[in-house]
This record gives sequence, C-alpha cells and structure tokens, in this order.
Amino acid sequence: MWILRNLLWLLIMIAVVGFAILNVNGRVTEIRLPGAVYTDLPLTVVLFSTFVIGMFLSFVMTLVHYLKGRAAMRKLARENQNLKDELRALRNLPIEDLALGEDAGGAG
Repeated sequence: MWILRNLLWLLIMIAVVGFAILNVNGRVTEIRLPGAVYTDLPLTVVLFSTFVIGMFLSFVMTLVHYLKGRAAMRKLARENQNLKDELRALRNLPIEDLALGEDAGGAG
C-alpha cells in the first residue's frame, strides 16, 4: 500500500513541476484577495503558492480527522475497561439465596 501512496505522490509532483515548466514565461495579471491586490506575478509563483496552501490545508484537515479518531478510540477503551470492571465485580459477587436441589425445579 505504501508503494501506491508514494507512486501517487511522485505523479503529483511530476505533474506540478511539468505544469510549472510549461508555464515558465506565464504571468498572472491580477489576484484579488481580501485586503490585498497582487498584480503582474509569475505564474509559477502563483501555482507553487496555491499548491503549498492546499497541502497545508489538507494536512490540517487530516490532523483534525486523526485527533477525532484518537479521541473516539480513547472513549471506547475507557468504556471497555469500565465494562470489564463491572463484569469482574459481577463475577465476584457471593452466591446467595440460590435454591439447589428440590426447589430449583419450581415444582414444590
């Protein structure tokens, strides 16, 4: 599985670098962001910036997903331990008022 993941990363990197090489002389006339306007930027800078921002956002989203999963696992492990403790306590209860012999059948 790790081979496929690394192969996918390699293909993504080749595509990004190839796209950047094909657009070396390209220029972006204007980029409007909240609070700022950038004019006459090289296309490779814009492509690389957006790629880095996308990778960072995907990292943050993956980290949040991972931490949620870990929290759920901790909750389930705690619940599992509580159930084991309860079962152990029930097994160790003394056997009282257990009718053995003639009263066990209920036909008195």
